[in-house]
Amino acid sequence: MKIVKYLLFLAFLLSSSAFARTDCPAAKVLHIQIEGSVILYMQEGSSWRRLGNLDEVGTAERYSALLAAQIAGLKVMVGYRSSSYNCAVTNYSEPAYIVRTYNRE
Repeated sequence: MKIVKYLLFLAFLLSSSAFARTDCPAAKVLHIQIEGSVILYMQEGSSWRRLGNLDEVGTAERYSALLAAQIAGLKVMVGYRSSSYNCAVTNYSEPAYIVRTYNRE
């Protein structure tokens, strides 16, 4: 019985951390900057944020989605792993976790 409780507790911990995420408001991408291997971006109504490092898994794909949305003039939502991420301040250190594109303005 203790093993079952322990496994349920572990499952709860793992599942709750999977949902701990901050999605920043959807907005158009104004600027994209590549500095060395680091990609930074700025959306309407926000400050500069880090998309990721080109050496990190998934950054090139997120960059591609961001660039396509910028060219098309469409909004994107960028999410970060931390549930305490502050979308309103400049952040050069924490990489993005998800980029969601929208088909309409």
